[in-house]
Amino acid sequence: MTNEQITTQRTEVSGQTIGELINLSGRQRMLSQRIVLHVLLASHGDKNALAITRECLATFAATHRVLVNGNDHLPGVFSDALQQLYYGTRKADERVQRFIALTDETVARVEAGDDAAREHVDALVAQATPLLELLQEITLAYQNEMRGIEAATQRRQAAIAEQLSSISMQANIVALNARISAARAGSYGREFAVITTVLADIIKEMDTLIYSVVDRDADDASSRRGASGKPAHHVAQSARPRANERAFP
Repeated sequence: MTNEQITTQRTEVSGQTIGELINLSGRQRMLSQRIVLHVLLASHGDKNALAITRECLATFAATHRVLVNGNDHLPGVFSDALQQLYYGTRKADERVQRFIALTDETVARVEAGDDAAREHVDALVAQATPLLELLQEITLAYQNEMRGIEAATQRRQAAIAEQLSSISMQANIVALNARISAARAGSYGREFAVITTVLADIIKEMDTLIYSVVDRDADDASSRRGASGKPAHHVAQSARPRANERAFP
């Protein structure tokens, strides 16, 4: 995947999508430990453990393919940081693939009662902790992507709110000047005064909508992060200083 493709995908990934990727990557940690545990049980004669191992391994392998390559609604590797993690110095893709291959071979040898089964089981157990640490690193990488998406969204919201507040302030000034002109015109300006009053009411309603939308989006971002992140209410607050500058209430 080229850098241009990664950049394009990066801008299209939503917080909800990254939330799904976080859940999938987190589940990989649990599955890896369950796989190793049931291989151990199978090596001690538990026949049911082999079936559980195969089921967990199939899910683990399928999930890894989705995380790396994507599917109909998930993007696969979509950022430089993930590209580096999966294919760079950490070689996460290669290491996960080796774990999958070793597990598959170990299960086959345990089921066949192969003399080398014990050696393969020991090798798999030795991989358990390093693999878990790697899978944890992958999950943290997706969490970092979530924080990046939210920060970019907040910046866009703040910029939009600032622009809308500026427009609202200018419209209020125009409406105020129109009221003054209507008052000076006396009876001839009454109809125009009614129009400026309606305009002022529309501006107030627009301000209310701006704040409600920005506040709602800020609350949504905070709820996705939970207690681990900072509140996003500063986005809404950035729109309010302009509103306080309105020429009339």
